[in-house]
Amino acid sequence: MKANDLFRQLSGQELAQLSAISAPLKLQKDAIVFSEGDIGDAAYIIESGNVAITIDKSGKSEQIAVLGPGDFFGEMAIFDNATRSASARTVNESVLWRVSKQDFVALTAQAPAFAATLSGALQARKIELFLREQLVSLTGVSPHALHVSIKGDPSLRETAFSRERYQSIADQVFPRLAPTLHKLLFDTVVYRVFVGLNNGEMRVASVLSPFVEEIHSAKKLVAGAYVERHFPPMGFEMKIKFMHELVACVRDLSAFAALSDEWRDVVSDLHADWKPVPREKLEPVLAHLSDLRRIPNFYLRSLNITVSQDAVQMQFNCDGTHIVSTNEYQKFLRDNIEVTA
Repeated sequence: MKANDLFRQLSGQELAQLSAISAPLKLQKDAIVFSEGDIGDAAYIIESGNVAITIDKSGKSEQIAVLGPGDFFGEMAIFDNATRSASARTVNESVLWRVSKQDFVALTAQAPAFAATLSGALQARKIELFLREQLVSLTGVSPHALHVSIKGDPSLRETAFSRERYQSIADQVFPRLAPTLHKLLFDTVVYRVFVGLNNGEMRVASVLSPFVEEIHSAKKLVAGAYVERHFPPMGFEMKIKFMHELVACVRDLSAFAALSDEWRDVVSDLHADWKPVPREKLEPVLAHLSDLRRIPNFYLRSLNITVSQDAVQMQFNCDGTHIVSTNEYQKFLRDNIEVTA
C-alpha cells in the first residue's frame, strides 16, 4: 500500500488505521465490484489482481482504465455524495480492501496531508473521466473508428415501415441543395451545416460568429444570390487557418486564467492537438446524401457535418441516430445502401 503515491502521505500510524478499517475481499475473475448508478458506499484498494473501470456509452460498455496493485478506486462517489459514475469489474482473480464511506471520510479528517493529496487526485480523476466520457473526441479528428448508435422512441421505430414517404421541400430542391452545401463548407466562412431533409430547415455556423447558429430554409439557400449575401467567401485552407487562430486565442484570454491549473493544462493540450477534418474526408459525406435519402423504409431525416470534429450525425425516420467518423461513414454506406455511381 505504501508504494502508492497517495498513501505515502500517511504516517505509519495512519497506515495502520487504514488497514484496521479495511475489510479484505477475495474476488474471482469478472466479479462486479459495483455498477454505474449504484450508491457510493465504499472505496477500494487493490492488493493483487486487476480491476477494469468502464462507463456506459449509448448502451455499450466502454473500458476507460485498468487498475492494478496499489491503486485505489471508488472514492469519487464518496466525496461527491453521488452515485457511481462508472462500473468496476475484476479482470482476474483479485484481492481488494474495502473501506466504508464513514471510515474513509473520518480518516481524511484525521490526516490533513492525506486529505490534501486525495483532493488533488480526485480533481485529476474527474477531469480524466470527463475527457473519456466525451461522445466525440474534442481534438477534432478521431483517433479511432467512431460509430455510436442511439435509439429513440420505440413507438416511432415500430411504425417506421407503415409510414408513407413524402417528398419534402428539401427533396424538391435537392439537385441544387447538394452543390450549395458543398460551397458553404468549402468556399465560405461556414464550418458546420445541419441539413433537415424532412422539414427543409438548414442550420449553419460561421467562423465569424462561432457562438451563433443561423437558420435558413432550403428553398432560400439554393439561390446563389442569397448565399453570396449571407456568407462571405473564404477558401477552405484559409478557414482552417482562421479556426487554428481562434483556438489559440482561448489560452490568451483573461478568463482562461481563472480556471484551475488542471483544467488549464487539459484545455491547452486539447487545443494544441486540435486538427480540423481534412477536405478529402468531408467531400464523400456530401456526395452520398441522396443515396441515404433513398434507403427503402429507413431514410435520412437530418444530417450534421462539421469541419471542427470528425463526427457525422445522421438521424433516420425510425428515430434512430448514428454518429460516425468520416472513415466509418464509408463502411456505413457499404453496409446499408447500394451506393450510386
